[in-house]
Amino acid sequence: MKHLRSPAMAACLLAIFTTIFASHTPTPLYAMWQQAWGFSSTALTAVFSIYVLGVVVTLLTMGSLSDQVGRRQMLLPGLVFILCGSAIFMLASDIHQLGLARLLTGIGTGLVTGAATAAVVEMEPNGNWARGATFAALAFTLGASMGPTVSSLALLWSNHAHIWAFTVTIVLCLACIFMLLRAPWPSDLGQRQPGFSMRAWRPTPIRVPRHLLGTFLFAASAMCLAWSTGSLYSSLGPSMARDLIGVTELALAGLFAAGWQLVAGVTQFASQRQPLSRLLILGPALLIAGLGALAGAVLMESVWLFSLATVATGMGAGTTGVIATITIARSAPPAERGGMTSAFYLAAYLTMATVVLGLGFASDRLGMVNSMLGFTVLISIAAVALTFMRKQVQP
Repeated sequence: MKHLRSPAMAACLLAIFTTIFASHTPTPLYAMWQQAWGFSSTALTAVFSIYVLGVVVTLLTMGSLSDQVGRRQMLLPGLVFILCGSAIFMLASDIHQLGLARLLTGIGTGLVTGAATAAVVEMEPNGNWARGATFAALAFTLGASMGPTVSSLALLWSNHAHIWAFTVTIVLCLACIFMLLRAPWPSDLGQRQPGFSMRAWRPTPIRVPRHLLGTFLFAASAMCLAWSTGSLYSSLGPSMARDLIGVTELALAGLFAAGWQLVAGVTQFASQRQPLSRLLILGPALLIAGLGALAGAVLMESVWLFSLATVATGMGAGTTGVIATITIARSAPPAERGGMTSAFYLAAYLTMATVVLGLGFASDRLGMVNSMLGFTVLISIAAVALTFMRKQVQP
C-alpha cells in the first residue's frame, strides 16, 4: 500500500500548510484595519485570540474524532470552515466580522491540525515517525511564514490587500479539497472504525494515557515555549515594528512576522538529525539570546537589533518545537494518536491565547515598551525551566 501513500500524504501536508497559511494571513492586515477603524491593542489581540477559542472548543469536543471517523473525513469539513472564514475576511467591514472570520478559521484549524498531523506521521513511507513529524512541523511553519508574506506583498502592491490575500487562501482551500477527494487513501491507515456511527457519537474530551503524562507535559511545555514568541510576532509584531522600532511601511513591518516563521521552519528542517539532548540545550539558549536582543531593540529603537532578535528567537523556537513534535510522534499509541496530538496542540493554543491577550491588555495599561520587556523576562525564565525538565523526561 506504500504506493498509495504519497498522494494522500501530500494532500495532508497541503492541508496543514493551507490551514496555517489561512490563520496567519491576517497578521500584517491587523495594523491596516486598526488604522482604518481605530480599535485598541486589547481589541486587536481579542480578535486574534477568538481564533484560539474556535480551536480550543473544537479540540476539546472533537479532538479524538479522527481516530474513529477517519482522517480524511475530518479534514474536509475543516477546510470548508476555513474557506468560509476567508470569504468573510475578504468582505469584512467592521471588527465584529473580523472576529467571526477568526472564529470560523479557528474551528477549521481545530478540525484539521490534529487529524492531518496524525495522518502524515502514519503515512511516512519508511515508517520513520520522526521524519513524518518533522515534515508536518515544516508544513506548519512554512504556512505560517507564507501567509503574512502574501499579505505584506499585497499591502505593498495594492490598495485592496485583503481581497488579494484571501483570494489566495480560498484558491488553496479549493485545491486542497480537490486533492483530498481525488487522492487514493491507504485502506490500512486512518480509516473509519468498523461499527462507528455518527448518530451514536457523543463529544468526548481528549485525554493523555496516564503512563505518558510526564512525556506529554515535557513535549507540551516545549511547544508552548516555542509558540509564545511566535504568538507575539503573529499578533503584535507589525504594530511593534511600527510603534517601537520606527518601521513606518506596513508591508515591511508585516515581513518581520513572516521572517520569524520562515527562520523557525528552516531551523526545524535543519535540526531533525541532531540529537534531541543537544537541541534541548541549544533551543532555549537561542531563545534567551534572542529575547535579550528584542529587549535591546525596544529600548534602543534599533531595526538591526530587532532583525537579529527575529532570527535568534525564530531559530530557538524552531529548535524547541521540533523536539516537542518528535517526542509526541514517538510516544503516542496509534489508536490514540489523533487525540494525543490534539491535546498537544490544545496546550499550545491555550498558551498562545494567554500570551496574546495578556500582552494586549498590558500594552493598553502599562505601555508597549514595558509590556515587551516584561515578556522577555518571563519567557526567558520559562526557557531556563525547560532545560531542567529534560532531566526528568527522556525525549
